[in-house]
Amino acid sequence: MRKWFLILIMAALLTFPSLALAQTDLTLAEVSVQLWPEYDQPSMLVIVDYSIPKETQLPADATFRIPKDANLIAVATYAADGSLLNAVVNDPIVAGDWQIFTMSLDSAQGHFEYYQPIAFNGEQRSFSYLWDNQFAVAAFNISVLEPMDTTALTTTPKLGIASQKDGLKYYSGSPVKLAANEQFALKFEYKKTSDALVSSSQAVQPAAPLDDNTKGKISFSNSLPYVIGGVGLLLIVGGVVYYLQAGKTSVKKSRRRSRKSDNEEGDGDTYCSQCGTRARGGDRFCRVCGSRIKQTEE
Repeated sequence: MRKWFLILIMAALLTFPSLALAQTDLTLAEVSVQLWPEYDQPSMLVIVDYSIPKETQLPADATFRIPKDANLIAVATYAADGSLLNAVVNDPIVAGDWQIFTMSLDSAQGHFEYYQPIAFNGEQRSFSYLWDNQFAVAAFNISVLEPMDTTALTTTPKLGIASQKDGLKYYSGSPVKLAANEQFALKFEYKKTSDALVSSSQAVQPAAPLDDNTKGKISFSNSLPYVIGGVGLLLIVGGVVYYLQAGKTSVKKSRRRSRKSDNEEGDGDTYCSQCGTRARGGDRFCRVCGSRIKQTEE
């Protein structure tokens, strides 16, 4: 019975080599951990990027442990063009002081992020980070972003000299090699005079210098002919409207003058004093009865 049981186990391992690799022999070529305190909320944003050796058979599963009080917000893999793609991942399982999750790797690089609480004591803040995973790591890197309005920051172990990037200050350590199941701990404290977050103080900057060839940018020199053409069209339309309005006004005035002339001509009509026949202009005798037409004085 035991012989058949061992045979079944060996067959399963040979049938699913990638699964066996993920659980026992998977190593990480490089791990980069970034600690961003009070970046976009009053807690610690932990960003982990890692890569596996190129010769690793894919797909493979990688299981990680993060603190129990952490809030996992993103799990992804890197595409060939460097963009992040959502990875297949199971819901974290709580085991003691840890949460355990497994992600499926279809590329050589992975990524995950989580938030973790920071200890506040007035202006004093403190945080402890612990890497405690089963993988051997050829090069483990860690860096810390200095929060806004920080007057003092200390780390244990001490990190290297701060470097500037995009107006922000980062402290980085030298790469270290970790054996399988070997821990790496970092504790740091800092004093902060305000509750300002890093993301709220950063102005939006263009990814590349702006010029007339920038996609989506409107150039005044290129649009000037259209502006002139539009102004010219408005002037033509305005002239036509003015001409039509002026013509209507002239017609109205002419009609008014005609009516006035008719009224004036009507008021000067001459009639025969004998038979009442209307005399025409220049008549001196009535065309009906022959009586003399009395001329009105002008």
